[in-house]
Amino acid sequence: MRIRTTLATTALLASSLALSMPAAAYVRTTTSAGVPTAWKTPCVTMVVSLGAPPPELDAAAYLSAAQAAGAAWSQSSLDGVQQCSNVIFTVVPVADVAGQAGLDYHNRLIFRQDKWCSDPSPKNGSCYDPSALALTSMFMRPSTGEILDADLEVNATNFIWGDFVGQPELFENNTHDFQGAVTHEFGHVIGLDHVCYIPGTLRADGTPAPRPVDNHRDPVPNCGSENPPSITGATMYVSVATPSSEVELRSLSPDDVQGACDIYPFTPDLVCLPPTRIDPGSSSGGCSYAAQPGPGSIACVLMLFAMAMVVRRRR
Repeated sequence: MRIRTTLATTALLASSLALSMPAAAYVRTTTSAGVPTAWKTPCVTMVVSLGAPPPELDAAAYLSAAQAAGAAWSQSSLDGVQQCSNVIFTVVPVADVAGQAGLDYHNRLIFRQDKWCSDPSPKNGSCYDPSALALTSMFMRPSTGEILDADLEVNATNFIWGDFVGQPELFENNTHDFQGAVTHEFGHVIGLDHVCYIPGTLRADGTPAPRPVDNHRDPVPNCGSENPPSITGATMYVSVATPSSEVELRSLSPDDVQGACDIYPFTPDLVCLPPTRIDPGSSSGGCSYAAQPGPGSIACVLMLFAMAMVVRRRR
């Protein structure tokens, strides 16, 4: 979460400048044991389901926007004049319509158009928070933090998606910038969390989520407009107020860049490896945040919110 060549160049220039500026704090996603999460190697491929894309964009525009979002987190954009990171974030299309989010070793970007719920829908009728623009579910080893799978679900039930830069005339009430939102969610995919905290936030299992700490081990502040621009201007800020502020999510802030480079520092002889496969006989995790023998899941917790509903608790 498009005049893509221009946007990619803009992201590159912004990131180049960011590396020369003092970096603010960033926050890493952790397991319930407090272990920071990361891929074994920073070569992430996301497939986007484009069999029946929602309005207002066509399949080609959605794909181009998602690829530009991936490029913002990739090596060429993060490096600038230096070589700080090996992240290679690739987005490719598939012709299916939707699908399940789960541990299948295929990272998926899925549009939820009929119901803003998991697939299949929960038997108890409980679905996702309607104020969430998008939701990233991550599956990882609780003891090591190795990310095994990440799926992104986009709320095309309650919101309309567009391109505020290329087609601003299409924007009206309830329309949001797709590329900006997906850029934010891709930050979650590589292991970054929000840079502020919503009091009352719950884990997927219904227990209170602890207040995160940043890379300096300082507790993050509560989310709100009173925070400095280093927080509210970060791609990993928790909410957006206007389409133009969503466009700003497309270009990473200094702390976003520093987070990606610190998690995945540059090495000259990168070898892309697939995530560790789970022994078929081992336990697997569902939608919970608890440590367990098999992979745990941070499911239903990493979301980007529309500002009007930001006080709602995250699932």
